[in-house]
This record gives sequence, C-alpha cells and structure tokens, in this order.
Amino acid sequence: MAYRYRELAAQLISDIQSNRLHDGQRLLSVRQQSQQRGVSITTVKKCYELLEAQGFLIAKPKSGFYVRRPSDRSGSLDFPAIEPVGRPINKAELLAEVQHSAGNRERIPFGTVQLAAELIPKENLQRSLIRIIRRSTQEELMYGPASGQPCLKNALCEHFSSDGLNLLPEDIMITNGCMEAIALAVEAVSSAGDNIAIASPCFSGQLQLLASLDRQVLELPSTEAGIDLDRLEAVMVSGQVKACLLTGCNQNPLGYNLSVDDKQRIAAMASKYDCPIIEDDVFGECGFTTKRQLPIKAWDKTGHIIWCSSFSKSLIASYRLGWCAPGRFLKQVHDTLLSRSLSVNTPLQLAMADFIRCGEYRRHLANLRLALTVQVNRIRQSVIKHFGQEVRVSNPTGGYSLWVQLPKGCDGISIFEEAARQGINIVPGVMFTASDIYKNCIRLNAGNPWSEKLDLAISKLAEIVKA
Repeated sequence: MAYRYRELAAQLISDIQSNRLHDGQRLLSVRQQSQQRGVSITTVKKCYELLEAQGFLIAKPKSGFYVRRPSDRSGSLDFPAIEPVGRPINKAELLAEVQHSAGNRERIPFGTVQLAAELIPKENLQRSLIRIIRRSTQEELMYGPASGQPCLKNALCEHFSSDGLNLLPEDIMITNGCMEAIALAVEAVSSAGDNIAIASPCFSGQLQLLASLDRQVLELPSTEAGIDLDRLEAVMVSGQVKACLLTGCNQNPLGYNLSVDDKQRIAAMASKYDCPIIEDDVFGECGFTTKRQLPIKAWDKTGHIIWCSSFSKSLIASYRLGWCAPGRFLKQVHDTLLSRSLSVNTPLQLAMADFIRCGEYRRHLANLRLALTVQVNRIRQSVIKHFGQEVRVSNPTGGYSLWVQLPKGCDGISIFEEAARQGINIVPGVMFTASDIYKNCIRLNAGNPWSEKLDLAISKLAEIVKA
C-alpha cells in the first residue's frame, strides 16, 4: 500500500497510451480522484507529481490537471568506435580544474553529481547519532575493528537481504566511502602499470583514482543498454586486462541498468577466465523503481566480484561511509586496508546501524526514488525543449546524471568555461574517457529539486551551445 501512487500512475499511463484518456483532457481533481479510487489525497498528489515528471500530465494554475502525451525528440545516443588499447590517464590538470569549479557553491550545481541538502533526512540522522552517543560504552568510543563495526555489518546484511542480496557480516568490510573501497580492491588484485578494463564513458572519479594508482585503462564501447560484453569477453580471453571496473546498476554518466542476463554473463565470465570484477554500485539504491535492481554481485558464485558501494549517493556524502564485499579476495583487501587506516569513524557507523534498523533508511529510499524520478525527467524534458532537435539526451533508469550529446563541432570544454563565467557548473564529456573522444558531450547533475531557476539555467546553456 506504501507504493499505491505508482500503481495508480501506471493505470493512468495505460489509459493515456490506449487513448482512453485523450491528449488535453482534464483529469479529475486530486480530491475527486482520491474519492473515486478510494486512496488518500497524498497518494493522488504523489501520482500526479510522478505523471507530470514523466511528461504525461500538465498542471495549469487555477485550472486543473490535463493529459499530455510526452514528445521525446531526444533521439538515440551516438557512440564512437573504440579500439580497446591500454593507455595511461593524462588529464590531471583538467580534472583538477573541473573539480575546483564544482566547489563554487554560488553557481548553478549541474556539475558534481550529489544530492541537494533538502533531500537528506537531516533530523532523522541526527536522532540516530544522538541515541548512540547517549548509550555508547567506553569501548565504543575507542578505535573500532579495522574491518568495521559488527552492528553496522549486520544491519547492512539485513537490509541487502530484503532486496534479495544475501551476504554474511564477515563478507563485508566498512570503508571510508566507495572510492576507498574501489582503491583497496584495485590494489589487492593488480599492480602498477596493469590494464584495468572500464566501460566508456566512465565516471571521471574512477579515472582519477586509477591514475593515482598508476594503472592504465582499457576502454570498452558502451551503448545506452550497457557495456559491449563480447568485447569484454575478448579482452578477458586475451589476458589484456588484470581486472575490470564496471557498474551494473544506474551507471554514471549514462544511467543504464544492465539486464539480468548481462549481469549473469559477466559473473560467469569473471569465474571462467579468473578475472576479478570490481563493481562500483554507489548508485545501486537510486533506481526509479520501488524495489532496487540487484548488482552483478548477486550472481557471483565463485567470489570473483568485489562489490563496492556507500551511502554517499543514496543518503549523505559527508559521512564517508562505504563498504566492500571482496569475495575470494577478502584477505588481500583486508591486508591492504590495514596498511592504509586504523578504522572508520565509529560513532557514525553505530548511528548508521541505528538509522537502518529503525526503518528510516528504507523510508528515505522510497521518498528519494520518487524525487529522483521527478528531477531527472524534468531536467531531461527541459534539455529537449531548450536545446532543439539536434541534441540527444540519455534516458536513465536510475541515478541522477544526464548525458547530453551536442551537435558535431561543439566543444564541451569551451561550453564548460563559458557556462562557468555565466554562473553555471557542468562537466565536459572528455572527463569521462582517457582518450579525447566525447568532445561534443556534457554531463549534468540532476540531484536538485526542480525549479524555474534550473530551467532558466538550462535555457542559458542552450544559448551557449547555439553560440
């Protein structure tokens, strides 16, 4: 019953698509719909908000709600041909410049992909922290176990299990965020100079991390459905790569979720060719469905998948709490962890365990997924409206990044620089590759509640592109 608004939305979408509700037809008011369907007013409001975000409804002040058939002129993304060759990452200066720009909070935040402060359940997190501080023992105020507090690992396992991912507490190590988990995994299964396979385009932070660890990357072509698995298998067979760094759910920047068949195939290939897969699942909880999509790790039978994630994208970035399930590489990852840090912040671990076990995290995710569905769809429709027919836009299944492919000849770096001068942060597409492709692409953050101010910023960006 908690997700009745989605069921109602699905019914109304079906009526629109089958012409039982016509374009321009006035819908029942919120109160009338509530009475007719026998649901709460809150349920109808959430339903209408979702329909509006998906383009099936338009709200007219002092008039009501009207059916609108969404027109998707975004087209399909066009991906360049990629020759899988290991190469170093030489973009430190550009990465630093973009990161510095993203730190300017006076600009419109289309740069760094992060949740707006108003989407973080600050008061509920605060209550959990106060509760554990009051009841903490002296021992709990000292350094904790290097692999993490047992209570948090237990709470996480219970949480994952309810989604269909079954792990034991001893399978998990708590880390300082997802990036530390990935770094530990990379160091545990490869050495300096080794090739790591990645999907292209891939998250710029992964490139930065691999560069700092002196690894080379071997980029594999992707589509809107995910990485080219035939090419992935070929580089595994040839021994060109020491490990692979992939995302199965809500990949950044494209927002795709691999099919169950693809996830099963990747897990099987990792086992068959004895090739570790480091899975970055930091956006795994940020899908647009009520139930989360399972990561590749769920089909791992031999421990070749090192699953890494955190609360940074689904809840709060500043806590820097992540985790790693290293599978068969547990000892190597644990030994690497001991060489890097003594422990992770104990009070925050205990507070997060409390937050999960009292049900607040699950309630937060339900609200977050609706909010992200609304935000991503609204920014996407705004881009389609302002940029014109020559621009192509990704259609994510989750996460909150949007990949925008501009006409040939557009220079993402020049657009980034001019946008910064006009008070808008974006990220140029060349940040998501070790080569010089994606010059005519940009990535936008959709982690903020939609507003007229953001729509105006998209309009300004469109003018910059047209210029």
